[in-house]
Amino acid sequence: SMSHELRTPLNAIINYSKFVSNGTLGEVNAEQKEILEASTESAEHLLNLINDVLDMSKIESGALSLFLEDGIDLMPIFERVIATGNSLKADKPLDLQLDVAGELPLLHGDRQRITQILLNIMSNAVKFTETGSVRLHAQRQGDEVLLSIQDTGPGIAAADQAAVFQAFKQTKTGLRQGGGTGLGMPISKSLAEAHGGRMWLESEPGQGSTFHVALPVYAVEPMAS
Repeated sequence: SMSHELRTPLNAIINYSKFVSNGTLGEVNAEQKEILEASTESAEHLLNLINDVLDMSKIESGALSLFLEDGIDLMPIFERVIATGNSLKADKPLDLQLDVAGELPLLHGDRQRITQILLNIMSNAVKFTETGSVRLHAQRQGDEVLLSIQDTGPGIAAADQAAVFQAFKQTKTGLRQGGGTGLGMPISKSLAEAHGGRMWLESEPGQGSTFHVALPVYAVEPMAS
């Protein structure tokens, strides 16, 4: 398949670079290690872009299917998302917070895709927020679990907000930051909707942004694949 053809050589580049960088084939000096790590990072970035483009093409052609399971505990997903955010923030003075209100129900859905939705939002928040905090809040509201990621970043002007969820579009802030494909948010929104849920944004320039994802507690008919 196309995805296999693209991913296999890239994974080889990543793994071989790590293999050499780890000193498995002999001693590596500091300068060589730095170059190898930069190569690995670039290859991993390219792999993420390829995954986004492939996901978007599946969504646009209606070929996206979810691997549904029952009894998904959200806490390990939240912990992974916070840990990833902490690794991405590097030296930024950013406080990542997890705030879970009360007991959350177990969900019916695709564990990997729910994780992907939150990782996309978290990595976006960390990327655009230089100082302050990024907070992941979760609570049950009736028949839904409401997940919100709030940042103290630059915020997004009302005129730019629609573009956030459009494929291959980037807001002015995104372009200033040298963003990726601009597919993370459109993919996340489509994945939330495939679960019978929804995703939306609240933001004002200078006030930060909050991305909300509402997922149904009860099993839903998956999106036709």
